[in-house]
Amino acid sequence: MRSFPIRTSFRPARGEDMTHINIADAFPPSTESSTLADRRTASWLHDDYEAPSWRVSNTRDSGRTATIDFRFMLANGTSLVDAASLYATVKEYAFWVRDPRYSRIDDAVTHKAMVGNLMYLAHALTIRGIWSFRHLQPYEIETLVEECRYGTDAVTRASDRVQEYFYQIAADAQSSSERFNGVPEYRNATTGWRTCMIDSSALTRQLCLPSAVKGIPRVAAAIGRGAVANGLRTPSGKAEAPELPPQTNQSVQAVQRWLDPLEQLYAMRLRLKAEKIDAIAFKPFPKGAAKVAAVKGVGTERTPIPPPKLALHLLEHAARWIFDPAKVPDFDIAYREDVLPLATACWIVIAAFSARRDEEIDDLQVGCIRGDAETGWWLHVYIEKTLQRKEWIPVPSLVARAIELLQAMSRSARERTGSDGLFQWLRPDGEVVRIDVGRHLDAFAGIVAVPPHQPQNGPAAAWHWHPHQFRRFFAILYFYRFEGASIEALAHHLRHFDLNVTRGYTTRDPEVAALWTDVEWGYNSHVARTIATGERSVAGSAGERLKRMAKRLTDLFKRRLQVVTPHRVGAAVAMVMQRQGMVLTPKPWVTCSCPRTPDAARTAACRRGTTAAPDIIGPDFARAGPSVCPVCPHALIEGSRSSFVAVEVEQLEGAVESGSRAGTMFGALEQARVVELRRYEQIYENARSLDAKGLSA
Repeated sequence: MRSFPIRTSFRPARGEDMTHINIADAFPPSTESSTLADRRTASWLHDDYEAPSWRVSNTRDSGRTATIDFRFMLANGTSLVDAASLYATVKEYAFWVRDPRYSRIDDAVTHKAMVGNLMYLAHALTIRGIWSFRHLQPYEIETLVEECRYGTDAVTRASDRVQEYFYQIAADAQSSSERFNGVPEYRNATTGWRTCMIDSSALTRQLCLPSAVKGIPRVAAAIGRGAVANGLRTPSGKAEAPELPPQTNQSVQAVQRWLDPLEQLYAMRLRLKAEKIDAIAFKPFPKGAAKVAAVKGVGTERTPIPPPKLALHLLEHAARWIFDPAKVPDFDIAYREDVLPLATACWIVIAAFSARRDEEIDDLQVGCIRGDAETGWWLHVYIEKTLQRKEWIPVPSLVARAIELLQAMSRSARERTGSDGLFQWLRPDGEVVRIDVGRHLDAFAGIVAVPPHQPQNGPAAAWHWHPHQFRRFFAILYFYRFEGASIEALAHHLRHFDLNVTRGYTTRDPEVAALWTDVEWGYNSHVARTIATGERSVAGSAGERLKRMAKRLTDLFKRRLQVVTPHRVGAAVAMVMQRQGMVLTPKPWVTCSCPRTPDAARTAACRRGTTAAPDIIGPDFARAGPSVCPVCPHALIEGSRSSFVAVEVEQLEGAVESGSRAGTMFGALEQARVVELRRYEQIYENARSLDAKGLSA
């Protein structure tokens, strides 16, 4: 019978603490003669500390117990009790997590669940070839967080490993002479008779998976589908292949139960170090596990996040489509292939700038737009899950144009049905069609030639678009609009629109606020990674600091004999940025990194010459600009932004040379500003990338 352990490789790092923060030690000192087991006794622990399983009880009721079994399967097929470093850390955590200094756990069930989560995390480490919590780095924390948000299946990669097993079985099937192609068959424990049912316990052992994962719905479905494909019945005895359910995002509370053990291990680090037991050497969540859980614990299906360049390409072409007269047909005689792309383009624009759910956009009705080009536009939309009422939110003229087209498209259908809904159309043959845009997103992406997605380890393929993904589009536009994507139409229609106003309204919805923060953190990591790899040429005080930081971290990883990759260095830089409170805000001429603190406000160039009130924090963007920001200590200047300054200089020089300004005070001020901007242009020209030699791909 074949065995499918996770292949791992590991090179130990030289131990080196990254932080040295003392914590109070209220426990009495131990004597040299006592052993660790002698010192680890508690009223709730009913077995020896060294036992491979513990019976634990509630603090105030010893009759309520649970069993913690440390004989837990790791990714190479061995048991946790055989992995000395991981086992010692998990066991010490299991003991100290009942201490009120580290948690408020006082019942056996919660105690077992938290230790269980840490054992699953230990399994996840061994998938990565890591055999000590001391060797965790920020990049591993970053990827673990993404897995924790989808629970045990994602942490262990169980359903993926099951599916990979059956893909390999299918590839070898023609040359296999084994019964059911070697897939394990369950036999009756008493009689030994064959049952023609798959043995899911044997399968999980083969794949080096913890036995409990077979009860996860997605894993059970993957096992059942593989069983039926090879002539067996599912574990429940069915002959039909079950549907494979999607991985679902865990609740905020569930995500925090995954992250808390990592944060608590860091809090216990000095106590563990005193016993020569490995712990996490750096603070894994600078903003706290609760904050990370609040951002990552959003209740949606696991829909992949679209790469920003693809998202901006789709949004740019949707904007072009709705303003192209050639794309707007006579709706009374139009064909389906003319109406559906237009309706899809309208939906994309509305979704991007409202951050509303699919069903909330589909329910938009006639009269949902108000305003004009001079005073601005407002969209009336129902916010279902949080406010449960309609709200007016500010939107750009793009959305007003989309609503105008939908009202024209739906006019005849509305007259026929008596409904005010916008996503309906009366076909020339007299049939009213309800337009479900979600089904046509991929087709529209194909029409506008969205480039294929190139994953890190796989062939390029067309991206699959899902309505849920569009709630992130506004945040993607906000953070990535200066990242090299071609968005001329969007830029033209947004030139008089303040994205921050819409941001303030859309993020009132807690789910949108969490998605926004998720995109913001992703953008920070993107900037950090591209600086570390030398892809981004930067200057300015903040740019030079980040380059020095990336260089120091790269050298540190090399000294520790660790593999140095762009993702590892970028994640470490991003974590330091987060600790320092840096808030990246992209502007056309610069990326501001000013923290939202009074100290930062006192040093920000845009606040110089103003009274420093104690409640003032961060930058004043109303006073910022290309002649202010380049000398700011928080400025991250990029060579790619020089074109904006060049246009400013060109416009000012034109104004200075005009006869009406010659010899006037305004002309003199503009001439002085031209001289100043010319001087700052040199800073953009001096932007250099980090020499990233030594980084692995």
